[in-house]
Amino acid sequence: MQHLKEFLTRIQTFDLRVIEDDLHMEWGTNEKKQVKVYDLPYQTPYYDSFSYRSELRVLKDMAFIDLMTLDKELIQIQLAELTKVRNRFKEFWGYYHDNYSEMTRVYNRSFIFSVRLEYLFIVNGLQSDSAEIEVSSKFSEDLGESVKLREKFLMELIYTTETAIKPKKSETEFKEWLDAERKKREAGTTTHETTNENAMTPQSETHGLPETAAVQKPTAEPRLSEEQLTTAKIVGYYPTFREGAAAQLFDLLKTYFVAEDHSILEKLLLHDEAPNTSLLFRGSATALADAFKQLKDANLIVGCRMIDLEKWIAPKFLYLSPQSQPRELPEGYLNGLMSTKGRPCKSPILTIEQKEDKFFILPAPAAKNNKKMRG
Repeated sequence: MQHLKEFLTRIQTFDLRVIEDDLHMEWGTNEKKQVKVYDLPYQTPYYDSFSYRSELRVLKDMAFIDLMTLDKELIQIQLAELTKVRNRFKEFWGYYHDNYSEMTRVYNRSFIFSVRLEYLFIVNGLQSDSAEIEVSSKFSEDLGESVKLREKFLMELIYTTETAIKPKKSETEFKEWLDAERKKREAGTTTHETTNENAMTPQSETHGLPETAAVQKPTAEPRLSEEQLTTAKIVGYYPTFREGAAAQLFDLLKTYFVAEDHSILEKLLLHDEAPNTSLLFRGSATALADAFKQLKDANLIVGCRMIDLEKWIAPKFLYLSPQSQPRELPEGYLNGLMSTKGRPCKSPILTIEQKEDKFFILPAPAAKNNKKMRG
């Protein structure tokens, strides 16, 4: 089990360097100051750090081979331990999102302690917050990207191991299961359908709301039984938009994507056709996550748990970092944004308004102003 040990040690060890750099200490000023800062780009998937990604990938593959030499009972024990490690990553994201800000150039020197990095993982090179070492916005960004990469390979190891020991269904059994699930969903959809097929509401009936596709107010989503939850964990549930919601969301989101991606985005939202490559959202991860979270909380996205929605979003979208560089949206990072209550998005791009039994997905006031500026 040497390779598994090396892999787990590697993904939980952060090697900080201290370098001298010129920093803009405040927004709106051109004044720079040469200071000592923490540095971590060589342990991210970007810049000149491709060897680090390759190292983790090889260790992950070798760790999988180690696990496959065990009997099934011991593999289950090891999977339980891997889940504990994953939970530490999830805990980190909670602290990280609480302390991260896209508008901050220089963080408080206690930032690393605030995100509990030294408590959750092994951190080499960390000094006390009384040391004159600054925490730059670049470091906070690199730290997030490094954790994303580590968690990604951990999740791949867990998934491939679970898949390898999962009982295989025959093709006939799988088709029977799909047919049964489809009938359940069709029955549930029929229950909530109304006689108004296109759910269009004239502007005169909405007292000032724009003429747009209105979404019927959904009833409370039924709780899943234990058996359904077990099935969801094994197979995965997929998000389903309430009638009219996907079209409204597309009309709002498309302004955040280049024109060439509009038809791909429309197929994804309206027909669940996954793109061949991730679509680049020209905004923050927080804003995109909040948009889907609002729809899920309002029951305009149904048929899945929040964790399933996070899995659905993760491979389909990229977002722009504060340095205008494309960044990934892994499940753990999204989970910290979407599954934790009490952390509202500071710059939402949409709002959901209710008029009698209809819902309207509208641009948030700040988003309206940004749209005018872009136009």
